[in-house]
Amino acid sequence: MDNSTNKGSDNISGDALSNLQASELASDKVSAQENKLPRHGQAEPDWLGFDQIPLTPVAQRHYTQVLWETIIGTLVLFSVLSVFIIFVAQLPILIALPMLSVLGLIFSAINWLRYAHAKSIAFAVCDHELLMQKGIIWFKRISLPYTRLQHISLSQGPLERKFGLHTLKCFSAGSGSAEIELPGLESRTAEKLRQHLLAKAGIASQGSKPNINSDTSLNSSTAFSPETSSETSRVTSPNTHPEGQLSKPASLTTKSER
Repeated sequence: MDNSTNKGSDNISGDALSNLQASELASDKVSAQENKLPRHGQAEPDWLGFDQIPLTPVAQRHYTQVLWETIIGTLVLFSVLSVFIIFVAQLPILIALPMLSVLGLIFSAINWLRYAHAKSIAFAVCDHELLMQKGIIWFKRISLPYTRLQHISLSQGPLERKFGLHTLKCFSAGSGSAEIELPGLESRTAEKLRQHLLAKAGIASQGSKPNINSDTSLNSSTAFSPETSSETSRVTSPNTHPEGQLSKPASLTTKSER
């Protein structure tokens, strides 16, 4: 009985070793096929940089909207501070006037910075991604591939509603905040751009699925051949399991003893 058990365990170990060798051969075949794929280097002059992509500015009304929004906010804040300095703090005129002048210069600089920042906003709708540029001194360009685009929303504030503008917000997969926030879009342009980006995202997601399925089918077809599948079924069947082989002789011996 011990000899039969040892023979069964040897057969099982031999089958498992053959399965391991077959899987290694299959992986070697897949890696060899990948190495045969054409790989062509691209020279640096052929690289397409961000500067070579034409960008589209936002609507002109957005600049006026930002200017009015900043002026109203700074005037309200300047009025509150002036009342506090003159009537609450009751500072002398020789001190209050220079302070108010400095505040006026600061608020004027804020108005100019916000207006310049609005003028720097531009975007580009490419074949595979959405680009956005912004910044005054330090320019920032954001690239969002359509494969990562998950959700798009349109928002509109009070002044944006007055000027007929919208803000486009693009959310990527795994991000809680908007990765691209593009203001200054006209109502018709914003909705058209939203539909276009959603269509591009759907095409990109559908195009990525067949590649995954083809890879998995290739791996499954090469790794699990009919011979290896039959060997695997023999290894995993309950009749050839070591515990099953040990349990059968035990039952026979008990019957004979009885």
